[in-house]
Amino acid sequence: MGRFAEVTDWGAVTLTAGTPSPKQPARDAPQQRVEFDYEFESSPAHEPQESASHYDTYIQDVQAAATGKKGFSQGSGLRSIAVGSANQAKTALGNQNAAAHQAAYVAKNTLAQSAAQSSATAQAALAGKQVILSGLEQQVRDAKVGLQGEEMQLQQAKRAAQAAANAAQQAMHQVNVIQAALNAAQATSENANEAASQAAGELGAQTAMVGAARQRLHALQEQLHGVRLDFEATQAAARKAQAAAQQAQANAAQAAAKAAAAGLSAGGSHDSSQEGTIYEEYAASAPQPATASAAKTNKQTKHQKLPPIPVPVEGFSWEQSNFKH
Repeated sequence: MGRFAEVTDWGAVTLTAGTPSPKQPARDAPQQRVEFDYEFESSPAHEPQESASHYDTYIQDVQAAATGKKGFSQGSGLRSIAVGSANQAKTALGNQNAAAHQAAYVAKNTLAQSAAQSSATAQAALAGKQVILSGLEQQVRDAKVGLQGEEMQLQQAKRAAQAAANAAQQAMHQVNVIQAALNAAQATSENANEAASQAAGELGAQTAMVGAARQRLHALQEQLHGVRLDFEATQAAARKAQAAAQQAQANAAQAAAKAAAAGLSAGGSHDSSQEGTIYEEYAASAPQPATASAAKTNKQTKHQKLPPIPVPVEGFSWEQSNFKH
């Protein structure tokens, strides 16, 4: 803030405060110059030299008249008044110039003090600005260091995020593989469960079939035992019947021979050659009696429990036997 001095028509000094341009800071403002305009509108103030010479001449004339050099002898009272008035006028004229210089000094001193205060204020503002500037510069340096640290952490975070993304991708791939394996395992488990159910059903059916087969085997074994007993009885009866048949055939052959012999003796008209031929044919067609070897064979067969060759016997029927299949 600058201060300007203004001197009025009567010699008074007025201090006017002016505000510097806000575009220029206090620390950058150059030293202000103070201009003082002093205006004196009265005529003595405009012509001080002429007034001084006029009063000097007047005073000299008055003094000469007082000494009597020029013949002034009367009216000394008026002369004293005139001399006093002239002295007062000269003193006023000199005081006027001194007052102007004094007013200029007061104004300049006041403005100098104001300028000093403004300079001190500007210095204080400069010091404050310097502190603020230093603080801001330090904050900027700290912010730069913090920014570098944050950028480093950002790079680390980017690398960590990339690694996490890769790990997540690998984990997802493993999850897909495990899911596929799980689906295959579930399908295999379902197939195994179905196969187990079928196997259980087959096991139950097979168990039932085994039980039925065991019962059938037991029944067949019992039936076989009964049939074997019947077979042995039937075999014995068949052997007896075969032996009886052979004996009967032998008896019939003997009876035929006897009858033939009786016939030859009774009717001599028959041809002897033909009779011999008929006897031979009958003997050939008749079954031979069992020999010792045949009896031995039958005995071995009985011990081996082999069925003999069935021989048809007249009057014997298989339906009448006790054999049951």
